Amino acid sequence: MAWRFKASKYKNAAPIVPKPEACIRDICVGSYQTYGNNICASAAFMAFNWEHVGSSMAVLPLDDCGRKSKTMPLLHAHSDTITDMEFSPFHDGLLLTGSQDSLVKVWHIPPEGLKESLSTPECTLSQKQRRVENVGFHPVADGLIHVASGHELALWDLTKQKEAFVNKDHSEVIQSTSWKKDGRLLATSCKDKKVRILDPRASSPVLNVANSHQNIKDSRVVWLGDNDRILTTGFDSARLRQIMIRDIRNLSQTQKTLELDCSTGILMPLFDADTNMLFLAGKGDTTILYLELTDREPYLIEGLRHSGEQTKGACLVPKRALRVMEGEVNRVLQLAGSSVVPIMYQVPRKSYRDYHADLYPDTAGCVTYLSAPMWLDNHDYPVPNISLHPDANNCTQVHRGNLEEMVKEIMAMPLPKKDNKPQIVQSVEEPVKPASKPQPPPEPKEEDRIDFVNVKDMIKGMERNKNLEPKDYNRETNGFHKKITDNGHDKCDDTDSEKTEFVCEKTEKTVEITEKTVEKIEKTVEKIEKTERFVDNHERSLEKTESSDSSESLSRSNSLINGTPVQAPKPLPRSSISEPGAGEELHEAPKPKPRTTSVTVSTGGYKPRLGPKPFSASTGSEEFSFDKVFSVPAVPGMVKSDSASSPVAPSAGTPVAPPAGRDDDKHKSLSPTSDVEVAPNKEEYTNGKSDTSLEEEVNSSDSGYRPKTPSTAERRKMFENTDGAQSIAERRKAYEVRSVSVAVESDTPASPAPLRRRDSLKSRKSPDREEKRASVPNVTTKRTSTVFGKVSKFRHLKGTPGHKSTHVENIKNISRQISGECNGFYANGKRCAVPVSAGGGGGRVAVIELPSGATPVSKATPVIHPPALLHPAPLQDWAWDPFRDSRLIVACDDGLLREWIIPENGLQESTNEPNRTFSAHPDKIYIIRFHPTASDLLTTAAHDLTVKIWDLSQDVPTADIILTGHTDQIFALDWSPCGEYLATVCKDGLIRIYKPRSSTEPIRSGPGPVGSRGARIVWALQATHLVVTGFDKVSERQILLYKASDLSAPVCTVGLDVSPAILQIHIDHDSGTLFLTGRGDSTIYCYEVSSEAPQLCALSHHRAATLHQGICYLHKNLVAVEKVEFARALRLTNGNIEPLSFTVPRIKSELFQDDLFPPTLVTWEPWLTGKEWLSGKNVTPKIVSLQPPGMEPLSAHTTQSPGSRETKPAQKPKPDLIKSHVPMDPKQQQDSIMKAMSAKVTVNLKLEQDSMEGVDESEWDQ
Repeated sequence: MAWRFKASKYKNAAPIVPKPEACIRDICVGSYQTYGNNICASAAFMAFNWEHVGSSMAVLPLDDCGRKSKTMPLLHAHSDTITDMEFSPFHDGLLLTGSQDSLVKVWHIPPEGLKESLSTPECTLSQKQRRVENVGFHPVADGLIHVASGHELALWDLTKQKEAFVNKDHSEVIQSTSWKKDGRLLATSCKDKKVRILDPRASSPVLNVANSHQNIKDSRVVWLGDNDRILTTGFDSARLRQIMIRDIRNLSQTQKTLELDCSTGILMPLFDADTNMLFLAGKGDTTILYLELTDREPYLIEGLRHSGEQTKGACLVPKRALRVMEGEVNRVLQLAGSSVVPIMYQVPRKSYRDYHADLYPDTAGCVTYLSAPMWLDNHDYPVPNISLHPDANNCTQVHRGNLEEMVKEIMAMPLPKKDNKPQIVQSVEEPVKPASKPQPPPEPKEEDRIDFVNVKDMIKGMERNKNLEPKDYNRETNGFHKKITDNGHDKCDDTDSEKTEFVCEKTEKTVEITEKTVEKIEKTVEKIEKTERFVDNHERSLEKTESSDSSESLSRSNSLINGTPVQAPKPLPRSSISEPGAGEELHEAPKPKPRTTSVTVSTGGYKPRLGPKPFSASTGSEEFSFDKVFSVPAVPGMVKSDSASSPVAPSAGTPVAPPAGRDDDKHKSLSPTSDVEVAPNKEEYTNGKSDTSLEEEVNSSDSGYRPKTPSTAERRKMFENTDGAQSIAERRKAYEVRSVSVAVESDTPASPAPLRRRDSLKSRKSPDREEKRASVPNVTTKRTSTVFGKVSKFRHLKGTPGHKSTHVENIKNISRQISGECNGFYANGKRCAVPVSAGGGGGRVAVIELPSGATPVSKATPVIHPPALLHPAPLQDWAWDPFRDSRLIVACDDGLLREWIIPENGLQESTNEPNRTFSAHPDKIYIIRFHPTASDLLTTAAHDLTVKIWDLSQDVPTADIILTGHTDQIFALDWSPCGEYLATVCKDGLIRIYKPRSSTEPIRSGPGPVGSRGARIVWALQATHLVVTGFDKVSERQILLYKASDLSAPVCTVGLDVSPAILQIHIDHDSGTLFLTGRGDSTIYCYEVSSEAPQLCALSHHRAATLHQGICYLHKNLVAVEKVEFARALRLTNGNIEPLSFTVPRIKSELFQDDLFPPTLVTWEPWLTGKEWLSGKNVTPKIVSLQPPGMEPLSAHTTQSPGSRETKPAQKPKPDLIKSHVPMDPKQQQDSIMKAMSAKVTVNLKLEQDSMEGVDESEWDQ
């Protein structure tokens, strides 16, 4: 048949999008200006950029799903945006990242995933202060990576961590790179509108150059498998998106040029060389194109498109991770704004019961025999192909330890032989048939189970294999723990004595393993035989049932085992780390389980039982069977009531013995309710201190219903009253407990959320249940704080931007050239000061009057071009006088302070004439702050490492106090609320506390943040603590809480993220709420600081729609108390100023919430003058209530007077939680419903017209 009439197997491949529950949701992804795909995947993990900065990464299991917490473990990789990332094709846990901070880092992800945030890489490679654009692993050589940074392309050998090759022939920035499948050639696309083919091992690396897309915007290149063709995507001169296919043998001519549309997002090409499927995902597009590549015209055949969320990144999942038994031929991970969507491309077939080998050609495996040094020495050897057939067991994850272990394995690689061609590893095209050559079983591990297996037949099969010399053997190749039938260069030859000895040694080890296995199984047989004799002696009435069940199980076992090589059960694939108990193991030796007829054995593996099925008997006379016994996960020795007794429960008064050789702790571990403390006796119930009879049922891990659950005291009594005898039923129950899922024995605490009680499912009247109800006279609920920890009143605070009419918009030329010590934006209730760019140098501060409604005292109208204050030197810091709205002090880097007095109606025109100027320091001034309680006092910190306190009431201000002791740049300072102490944080890593009126030297000091990039400091908890923000050694932003009396170490440390922005702090002293954010952030982090653990309690963070350049908080007298607003701020964005209100949701908002608004310190009026403070005078702090006149406080509304309590009718008693489950007859139930409805209906006997007022006689005439 001609090729043009041959139908493609993949032309109808359809994209299948899972439900939202199967996607990863609630993640933080920004828009990144990079040449990377922003997401990558291995067969075990996926990794993508996190937050708007993109300096951190989220690394999640590939099969993970659900909502993600903002506090989940992250990979804090770099200090700037990560531009590109890729997993190693030979190690599913080895991740390579490149960033704008000019660094390339290699990370090792543990097989279980990230349990805690990771910030220490395996190695760091520097790119000489050039932004890294592309990184990637070599497709064939293990330990070889390529890095494109700026105009250079480099190859790094990870075994030596040195550059092995550098090419500088590119005249512009390299935008994309791609290796040929055999790893010999490399293609690059560049900003100079050219595409290049390179051979790094040739004397002249650049083999060919051709003109490409005629636009300097982003372009991508991908090599089309092992062919001599490449595909590029980019933009033409008219900004239309293009696709070009070229043959490298004639690079100057394009085989196919396809123009699409004029969208601005670059098309990210994702190509599968095995199926010739090409996916094009455009950044910012909502559509992902699927095209099939052919060798002739039309070259590209379009398939079904996928339309969904906006794409921010995309990648293909390795073929080893596909669900081949569902017809999945490819999977695209789409990174959206708040989710990761796995898009499955499925080829429609009538049935997916069988493996469709025609859809899955052999693909490149995860084992290579070529190291980086070998490849650099001009050795070539392709990666062996593998089959994706499930029976080939090739679709597994590969973990080879950290980089140091992997380098050792790489260096130990033997040189491959050139005359041997690689063969397919375990290629299986049809279902596997029983092997003709017996294979020795691997050594059984502790967690391997031998349940439901005919042991005698297994021993016979192993004894037959013991006498045979195995011809296949398992070996570890280059750290890959997989079975390799042929590696292309290690075949056994008769003339090669060393290899023959190696095979013999392996055979001997295999025989030893087989002998150990036989010994263990013989011991198991002895235990089973003892158990069977125990059955014959003590439970003869059960002999028929036991023999029938056993014979049926034996017949099934024989049909499944005889005639096939006996192997240990295959382990299940590793589950997601998000599943409970996924990373845990059973630490008990394998124990035999009773043979039943409900489970059959599969030669392909086993699946552990997740727990017994629920069972309850309705009457005590019901005929019993072992099937029902096995379904009851009861503790051995449990006595049940007559109404719901177990078929094999001992008679009343008969002591039940626990299993021999086990103590009480062992029994407790077998109990499904072992997390409940054991009560000493039944008297515990009579004093009203325990409700365990109900709580045990709630906390039980078993999901089945038991009509009668014994109390803890009863269970303890059972274990104590034993006579050493044990029935077969108890033994079988013990075996059943061992079959429960690992999640039952995990250390994960039970959820504090209230569960539905089992007694509410069925209600029955029995003497035992009535006795249990009577034993619990009162069930008291636990306090919320004991279950959930400290509960804050401000936990659900809400940040709300002001109305558009209160915004100041279209502010032009906002300056971002502000020092790190300056907050960049300052305001009071009437006006704000914004830095604007100065065209001819110097500094300009625009003074903007706030519009009416922005604050309670603002009345101005918006101005499009606000006037500015002109300065001859660059700005450093400025501050408004808190007691005088018109005074503004500006500090410049010339060491001068300039005082500006703004007219009452605002600044009408720009001016360069301040009211007065005076020299404060010989060099640049870093920080200026006003005193919080005394008027006319100003504090300055400068480059001369001194802190000066100035009295501005004098005509010529003088420095009355000069504080010394700093050895490096001062990052921040803050006055205590009472104005007595001054705290500073310095670049030398120390925190200092001064008492300026007593000494010019610090009275106390201690170590602060380790990082030297900047810090902030504020006082908290009535000047007893200090809150400091800074950076650690890996540039992670931190919050540290110190006791002011002891600065030796922080009492609490909270790590946020990796970002270059310094966290600015504001604290609301009344509520202890911290507001933290940085310039360029969009999130305001909120914490409550407390002297009790946890000292820093996270509240609801506020996430703004845009980034902010600065934020300033107003005095408490400007908050809207009637709206339950406890903080108000002004936020400076890229060109706007918007008010931001922080409120607490309350039901009775019409009342004054005096629990949220205690009497506050007056910060808008001075307590004393500057001269009085300098003279040593102390005054009583000014405190004022924020309660508006005429507004009733909440406490007075809820608290009743004694007289009103007497007249108030008696409250309805609390319902008994036990008696509420007692069934009522229909008459009582009807009365109860009527009473409940009557209680909810409010009866008002007053008529509507009684409240109406009369009408004047004159109004009738109108």
